[in-house]
Amino acid sequence: MSKTAKTTPSAAEHRPVLFITVGRQRVGKTTFMNVLIQALRQQGANITIWNADQLNTTHNLAVFHADALQPRSSDFEDGKAWLEEQIEDQMEGQYDVMLDVGGGETPLSRLVREVPIVKSAARQGIRVVLAHVIGPDQADVDYLKHYMKNDLFAPEATLIVLNGGLVLSGRSIAGAFAEVREHTVIKEAIARRARLAVMPALSCMAKVTDRGLTFDEAAEGVSKGKLGRMSFLDQERVAIWWERAIPEFISTIPAEWLPATATSLNSEEAPLDGMETVRAG
Repeated sequence: MSKTAKTTPSAAEHRPVLFITVGRQRVGKTTFMNVLIQALRQQGANITIWNADQLNTTHNLAVFHADALQPRSSDFEDGKAWLEEQIEDQMEGQYDVMLDVGGGETPLSRLVREVPIVKSAARQGIRVVLAHVIGPDQADVDYLKHYMKNDLFAPEATLIVLNGGLVLSGRSIAGAFAEVREHTVIKEAIARRARLAVMPALSCMAKVTDRGLTFDEAAEGVSKGKLGRMSFLDQERVAIWWERAIPEFISTIPAEWLPATATSLNSEEAPLDGMETVRAG
């Protein structure tokens, strides 16, 4: 998005968000972002996508969203400079952004050690939202612990996403995440007003992503590439998950923490798809 981008009059009332997802490798960060972006755009959201995950070349956001912006170089310092330029542009343009930074040492993790991003963005009218995606492994909480230490990067708008897709077959999501929910770091984050949300599992998720399909396309039996159309039963699985489970999941996330949709602009309290907003956890 260019620096000359303008917001609509109704959108001007919405505080733009910089929605950032972090977590260990292979916890489903990109899948979570892909789900949110597709669902929110379906609701009319105007989202700028920044793909800074240079390690994931198979299933990164640019694969699913051709308009995703990303660094021209995989060099760390170039990536950091690119990220700073994008943040400056967002502050000037006042638009909603969703950022996937990948795992490990990233340009973002370096940047937050240098600059108080949350406060700096707030002064420019931008709300920073940090989503931690974790699985049932206790070690998945490490990122949350690291960023909360000394308030390194711990915005009030902190979302903890328990990825149900990482639960092994034969276990319930509630049972698999029981120990993680009791982790002292999780409890401390919730005490500091973080919100907890459980992303529902889709058993055939890999079949959707391997084909490069949107969830609407998968549910409708669209065929792409060499893998062919998904089975009828898998199409039904996707449809049920996409039309029922995902709207309910998104309704547990505060609307003001998400990019503005037609629904959220009409009413600050309006839930997605008419569902009542409930607090997870």
